[in-house]
Amino acid sequence: QDFSHTLKALTYNTHALCMGNKKQAQQMLAYLNKQDADIICLQEVRVYKDAQRMTLNQLRQAMSQYPYTYYDFKRYNSRRQFGNVVFSRYPLTNKNTIRYESQSNISSQCDVLVDDDTIRLIVNHLESYGLVKEDLQFDTLSMAEIKNSSLVQKLHDAGQLRHQQARAVKRSIRQSPHPVVVVGDFNAIPLSYVYWKVKFGLRDCFLESSFGQLGNTIKKGPLGIRIDYILCSRKMTPIKCEVDRVRYSDHFTVCATIGW
Repeated sequence: QDFSHTLKALTYNTHALCMGNKKQAQQMLAYLNKQDADIICLQEVRVYKDAQRMTLNQLRQAMSQYPYTYYDFKRYNSRRQFGNVVFSRYPLTNKNTIRYESQSNISSQCDVLVDDDTIRLIVNHLESYGLVKEDLQFDTLSMAEIKNSSLVQKLHDAGQLRHQQARAVKRSIRQSPHPVVVVGDFNAIPLSYVYWKVKFGLRDCFLESSFGQLGNTIKKGPLGIRIDYILCSRKMTPIKCEVDRVRYSDHFTVCATIGW
């Protein structure tokens, strides 16, 4: 099939840019540069003012082959910044943030000028459960104690926030005057309300172009569990989509080529 336009998009939750390990972050960025993507969408990007760790200027320099960028930080202070970043070969306009009642999570929206056409890109980092090791140590607890534990409260609170965020993303999709590409870490599996709320009316690039592949996108998750996605409008066609099990983060990269 011949297409007037094609776009190669990559999404990656970077685990706070390798949790501040500068050498690993540099290796990760070198890997990303080699993927030949038109757009690279990163979540959990953490940069520091301290040059012993990855600074914003060093990140810019490492990804300098991408002339157009969108840095959208949710948290920032005198020491560090944390949020989403887009690197693009195509001009980016109409940059804005979908804000949530959340400590760490946002969705970043911008228009991508692909030759003589425009698509709307929405990069998501939706609410995680925020579990720590102690939350899962309930072998000796009674059922009543488990029900009243911090684990149950965290699951409930994060689920409620993520549902609100999914509805906000869906509103943005519906309001878009352009075809959309929706990517990122949804922190939700394909059987979830969040996935179906966001995906409804869109195409899942992995499902439509990766027959025979196992799609797990998190390192420690059960085989086949996907929480990172690339979706696109119905008028677009997923040509190819791959999950690359690189070990720089606790997530894997998802990269899709889309035609229209």
